[in-house]
Amino acid sequence: MLASLLLFAAADAAIPKPGPIKAFGDWAVACDNVHACEMTSLIPESEAADGSDSGAFFSIARAAGPGGGFTFEASSNGGVAGAVSVQVDGSTVASGSVGNDLMSLSGEPALRIVAAMANGKRLALVDAGGKEVAHASLAGSSAALRFIDADQGRAGTVTAAVARGPRPASAVPPPPPLPHVPSLAGAGVAATVTPALRKAMIAASECDAADVGTDRLEGNALGGGKTLVLLPCGAGAYNFSSIAFIVSGGRAVLARFDSPPGWSGVEDGKPMLVNAEWDAKTSQLSSYAKGRGLGDCGSAERYVWDGTMFRLVGATQMGECRGSVNWLTIWRAAR
Repeated sequence: MLASLLLFAAADAAIPKPGPIKAFGDWAVACDNVHACEMTSLIPESEAADGSDSGAFFSIARAAGPGGGFTFEASSNGGVAGAVSVQVDGSTVASGSVGNDLMSLSGEPALRIVAAMANGKRLALVDAGGKEVAHASLAGSSAALRFIDADQGRAGTVTAAVARGPRPASAVPPPPPLPHVPSLAGAGVAATVTPALRKAMIAASECDAADVGTDRLEGNALGGGKTLVLLPCGAGAYNFSSIAFIVSGGRAVLARFDSPPGWSGVEDGKPMLVNAEWDAKTSQLSSYAKGRGLGDCGSAERYVWDGTMFRLVGATQMGECRGSVNWLTIWRAAR
């Protein structure tokens, strides 16, 4: 009985459990499986409607653990380069410099920004001449910070951003280690996709033959005599779908995934990849599904091959189609 329970626990632990993601007001926030958290600004509905949004984004990230600090980042959407100040409700709380359209602050400056944000209404980036070049609503930012406090076990401690209390920093739990995913490097020679294999894959996928097209299907060698084949299965203006097959010994079977792609998910029991690509240099399979052409929402996953299935090693997501191309990390694993 004990052995059965241990096997069940081991199997459950192997299933990826991405961290939570939420939206509060004009901010989205997520924490990954090892409690590293990030929140990013969204375009307010009113600004999206009247076109007054600056097209910029702001983000706050915090590492897990008692000593986990803040990192503040801002993109001006090309609006400025060089010296800038960060203002909350018109008062300067920090300063820095924008390079390659990004400013990053940590330590005490980032802490001052976070403290001001919790009770503020408007966040802005101002250039050296006093001109505002980017802004964001702070509606919901306090709730997003509280969400991070809760996920990282900071609520009620002196380290919390909003839910502060008297308990010491030592009461904050350390982050768990990254899960380790075994993987194989791609090797060998890819199998040739014969007309018979092609026909069998189309039948198993139930994809329309017209969507598959007539181009030759190329395989990718995974090692151990196995080949990955991505079968086209429909396309739109900015997304194209495919179903992964593993070819071995002259047969093709549907590839297995320990966690199916996010937005694309599973179609009739078949994991549907979007804008899929196999990177031979890193031996990783990626899926990148955009919710709309702007790319301000969707999900992206990265997988490695362990000899029997594809295992998730990275996932980002943005559930709100409100201007942020800064998708948030919800899963990480080491190889």
